[in-house]
Amino acid sequence: MGGTSIAFAGQGAYARMLHDTLAGEHIQVGQLIIPGAIQPGHPTQGPDVLAGRLWDLHTHPEEFRVFAEELPLA
Repeated sequence: MGGTSIAFAGQGAYARMLHDTLAGEHIQVGQLIIPGAIQPGHPTQGPDVLAGRLWDLHTHPEEFRVFAEELPLA
């Protein structure tokens, strides 16, 4: 658990740096946090729901990090 936490922190920091640096060039970087497993039919972690969350990130480029259990941005 500790090893993945360190890796996650590094990945998140790097992705955030890319998000901030590349926004002026209209290059979008975002992070969708999915705690646990992707589960078909799950109200917040089903594949169709997560696809919608990814679309939210695409259509709201100012957002960097979105969590699977949050309500849609739209």
